[in-house]
Amino acid sequence: MSFADHLYFLLIAIAAPTVGYFSFRRLLRRVQAGENISPMHLYKTTMASHWALFTVLMLLWLATGRAFTELGFDFTLDTRFFAGAILTVAMMFLLLLQVRMIDRASEQDLGVLQFLFPRTRRELNGFYALSITAGVVEEVLWRGFLFWYLGHFMPLWAAAIVSAVGFGVAHAYQGREAIPRIVLVGSIFAGLYLLSGSIWLPIILHTFVDLLQGRAVYGMLRRSTSASPA
Repeated sequence: MSFADHLYFLLIAIAAPTVGYFSFRRLLRRVQAGENISPMHLYKTTMASHWALFTVLMLLWLATGRAFTELGFDFTLDTRFFAGAILTVAMMFLLLLQVRMIDRASEQDLGVLQFLFPRTRRELNGFYALSITAGVVEEVLWRGFLFWYLGHFMPLWAAAIVSAVGFGVAHAYQGREAIPRIVLVGSIFAGLYLLSGSIWLPIILHTFVDLLQGRAVYGMLRRSTSASPA
């Protein structure tokens, strides 16, 4: 492990979440002041920052000559992988059933975060791109890299816990009440990675979760708009 690895850990675990939190607080103040915020602009800037972090990690890995399997880019079709794949499909099916809960929700249930979600087809496509970005980049960083890094100091089960908690705290900009739910989701992704030994299944599930959420909220907002009096 090199000094650059320690710096990268500090970057993704402390610096980036801290900057993101305060940037989002400022954004909320602008929204509350009545400023119209473009979701597409938010999607693009978020994707740019995510892929920048991803690119730095890839360059670090190439520079050190490490195998990318150490980040979880493994596709060994063994019993562990198939067990993880079955669980992934089962969770995706359960998530589809949960969409009905969003169907019964209203715009007010989104709270202060409602401005983040797509209301037009163009914004929905942008949200889809953001979902794929989050699924790939966040899993490689928060599961692939953090498991590798923390695994030098603690057992992998402990690294999974730290990763899940850190993942939740990094999303604190969504509100304190959202942290336990995000920690739980991060724990599922971490457990899936531990079980399968492959980052691909957490990437697939994470992407699916975000895509489904965006599509469901988009449909709810469209119905809400259609039901509103002219």
